[in-house]
Amino acid sequence: MSKTRELGLFSSSLEYSDLPAEVAHYARRALVDWTAATIGAVDEPAAKKVRKVVAAAGPDGPANVIGTNITTNAVFAALANAYASHLLDFDDCYNPVETTIHMSSCLWGAILAIGQLRKLSGKDVLTAYVAGFETGARVARAAGSSHYQSAWHVTGVCGHVAAAAAVANALKLSPDAATNALGTAATQGAGIREVYGSDTKAIHPGKAAMDGVLSGLLAEAGFTSIDTAIEGQRGLLAAVSKDPAPGLLVEGLGHTWEILENGNKLYPTASLTHAPIEAATYAAESGLRASEIEGIVVRVHPFTAAVTAVMQPADGQAARFSTPHGIAVPLVHGKLTLADFDQAVIDDPVIKRLRDLVTLVGDKDMDRRGCELTIQTRTGKTLRFDVARNRGTPAVPLTDDELSKKFSDAAIGVLDPAVLAPVLHAMWNLDKEADVNAFVQQLTVAQRD
Repeated sequence: MSKTRELGLFSSSLEYSDLPAEVAHYARRALVDWTAATIGAVDEPAAKKVRKVVAAAGPDGPANVIGTNITTNAVFAALANAYASHLLDFDDCYNPVETTIHMSSCLWGAILAIGQLRKLSGKDVLTAYVAGFETGARVARAAGSSHYQSAWHVTGVCGHVAAAAAVANALKLSPDAATNALGTAATQGAGIREVYGSDTKAIHPGKAAMDGVLSGLLAEAGFTSIDTAIEGQRGLLAAVSKDPAPGLLVEGLGHTWEILENGNKLYPTASLTHAPIEAATYAAESGLRASEIEGIVVRVHPFTAAVTAVMQPADGQAARFSTPHGIAVPLVHGKLTLADFDQAVIDDPVIKRLRDLVTLVGDKDMDRRGCELTIQTRTGKTLRFDVARNRGTPAVPLTDDELSKKFSDAAIGVLDPAVLAPVLHAMWNLDKEADVNAFVQQLTVAQRD
């Protein structure tokens, strides 16, 4: 049996009863986290542009665009919701040694769209999420570090397969049809890092979710593909990786649960900036004042130094890939929040001065999830703040209460405050929902388009 077919068999056959209790709970955690990231981006200009196109191209259908009054077909709902969920870089982050991928942004938009289309239960959609996560995690790991460090964006490329696996499970496809869905999605995988810092980056998981829905529905209709589409000589791994490890595609499948290594973000920025943000927050908590600072050196992994070296970002999107901005803001404000990507903060002369003081040093011995921050003061003091693993990573996970607060903080300006508690209760108890339509419709509003 080919490895693509093994993944198809796993994706199509996984049932809720197969999930350990902790795995099912992590799926619910992922939904709370993803919904927070999606709701938080509703009023972003780029999200509105996508919704304008969706409303015109698919003006009616069974699926809701979260945080709005728009209904559309499942394909476009997956696009709009998945796009919004990644727009603030506030979505989850699976970050093993080989790679990094934002799985929920590719999965939940697709799963909920199919859930509304086919009136699926909470157990159905939770199972679909785990099927997609476990498949996508293995494809990303198999593509390896050369793929992660290349011009490709892992989330866009491998997220397509993850979304198709989730949809295959949700549609209860046969193993043959699920394998065809994976192949159809694999050939559509795409996303380039050159577009980071623009409206375009979030289209990668948006298209992964959209194409995952399309691939699943096509396979259900009898559409065919190739059962070596992922690991074959001219397959996905060969196309995007210099050092593919196809054995990882099926290693521990159904026994080792990669979802338990998922991470969640405290900050709405690229995950590589989180350790420096945390170190700068500790510096501010020590009583250090921004006016005292004369020099800042941050030692990070070389990939972090290369990807997040934007010294003076032009806008909030670019600032999400700026370690200097991530350090400067908490040194001035004491912490970093969604509001710190507003243009007024980007243009603040005090923030600008501190960004100019930052020197990034790439050190191959540093972990991607850690940093060493050294600050020189005007009086000659040298202060050092280390972060081995930032909060939100598997080593220092966020609590359920922190994820609930993340949702409430993001949703308070969008949803009616009276529905926040019922929505949270529904998410934490999704396995008891007979039809996810009722839950999704609680996430809509009457006036915002």
